[in-house]
Amino acid sequence: MSKWTEVRDGLVSALDISEVAESAKNQMVASLAGDGIAALEAVADKFVTQIQAQAMNETGWNAIRDKIILPLLINGSIWAVKLVLSKSTPTVQATDRQQ
Repeated sequence: MSKWTEVRDGLVSALDISEVAESAKNQMVASLAGDGIAALEAVADKFVTQIQAQAMNETGWNAIRDKIILPLLINGSIWAVKLVLSKSTPTVQATDRQQ
């Protein structure tokens, strides 16, 4: 084998790619569950407040859409994302304890 192949194989075995990928996934879930959701909720709250204020000037379907439908969809989506992340977080913590 060439010297380059030996160096490459040594680096790959020392780095253990599966651990790097698992660590990156754990960091991503933790970041999303912490700062990511907080930022998303702040933006969503501001948006919902603005569309509900605009709904006062609307009539018919547009008023119902702005007062009820869009806020329900936005808040429901955020709730679903939080649920998925909360279900992922205990797995991440258990994995971190084993290492």
